[in-house]
Formats: sequence, structure tokens, C-alpha cells
Amino acid sequence: MNKSGQIFWVALIALGLQACSGIQYRALDPSERRDIKTIGLLTPAVSDTVAVKMSVHPGQSLGMIGTLLARSDMIDKSADFTQAASGNGFVCSKRFEKSLYAGLTKAGYAVKKVHVSRSTSSYEFLTRYPEADGSVDAYLDLYSDLVGFTAAGGTTPYRPTVLLHVRLVRASDHKVLYQDAIAYNAFGDGAGAVTIAPSRSYEFAVFSSLMANARQALEGLQLAMKVTGEELARQLR
Repeated sequence: MNKSGQIFWVALIALGLQACSGIQYRALDPSERRDIKTIGLLTPAVSDTVAVKMSVHPGQSLGMIGTLLARSDMIDKSADFTQAASGNGFVCSKRFEKSLYAGLTKAGYAVKKVHVSRSTSSYEFLTRYPEADGSVDAYLDLYSDLVGFTAAGGTTPYRPTVLLHVRLVRASDHKVLYQDAIAYNAFGDGAGAVTIAPSRSYEFAVFSSLMANARQALEGLQLAMKVTGEELARQLR
């Protein structure tokens, strides 16, 4: 990977860490839930990069240089696995949107996809929402700054991981009705979020095993997306 590519991914990881630190929460009031029949699913902010991350990388014990080397290692592994995922026809953002759509439908909502333009490097809630046109009762704003595989450290396996941030706003006046985060295989990134324990059926002891079993690993990641979407449905019932 060239130097400019490494700088981009380091910046992206840093942005994700910043986003995780400012989670705010608001439960959905049952009285307001009754008025919501149709949800406008805004284009989610989800990277097509399948992240490979180690929460505590062995290189971090070597000071600043070791930390930089650890980041570079994770960036390269993420790029390699994303390429393997692409070779298996896996496009992260499209698969995730499909899972979210299924979850909302399961919760009893009519769902309308609403396209919005988002910066390709911005993983945060929108600052402005579409004007109401009467076709939906609320907009669902979602972003995920971590979709991929995470290991706690050098001696623990990689497991599918999803960190989803969710906000529901009323279409008529853009009032925030619900806001939360849902973490599948949380580790340190899901502090305060609704957490989901990962399936033990999709564990990979080392990165080479993850790469060698990419198809199986992607099945595990799709399961993580599906379960995350179902948990969102439960939250919004």
C-alpha cells in the first residue's frame, strides 16, 4: 500500500475512535412510536472496507514507532481482507443496508429508502435532514465506523464485529425520537452501547486463517449484520 493510502486509513481509524467517544442516548417513547408507520431509511454511512483490528496490538508496547507500525499492520490487513471479500462478491455497505431494511420490516414498519449524499470519509450523524413530503413519518439515520473482524490481542481469535450508531428523527420537525448504539462483539468500542455477544462458530486464531477461510468469515460477518439489524428492530418496537 502506498504512503497516501496509509495516511487515509490512519485518519479514518482516528475519526472512528473520535465518533465512539461521544455516544448520546434517547429511548423511544411508546406514545411517539404509535405515530410512526413509515420510516425513511436514509443512505447509511458504512465503509466498504472490511476492517481488521486488534484492540491491543503487540507492537504498541514498543512506544510511538511500535504504535505506528501496529496501525500500518492493521491497515494492510484490512486492505487485504477487503480485497478477498470483493473477490467473493461481498460489498459491505450493500449487505448492511439489506440487513437493516429486513430488521425494520420485521419490526412492523413500512420502509422507504431515501437517498442522501454523505461524505465518503465522514462517519457521523447528518446535521441536516430532508424536508418532509408526507411520504414517511420519521427518518432513520445510521452510520457504522467499524464493520469487520476484531481480536482483543495477539493471542486471541478474530471475531466478526459491528458497531452501529442509530438516530430516529421525526420527519415533520426533525425532533430526535431515539438515539443509541448497538455493538456486536464490542470490546472497548461499544462502551455504553447495547451489546451482543458474537457467535463462537466464526473465530479465526490468526489473520492467515481468516484469509484462508474468507468465505466462511464473510458468512459470520453477514450473521453479525443480521443480528444487529434484528436488535435494532427490537429497540424500535
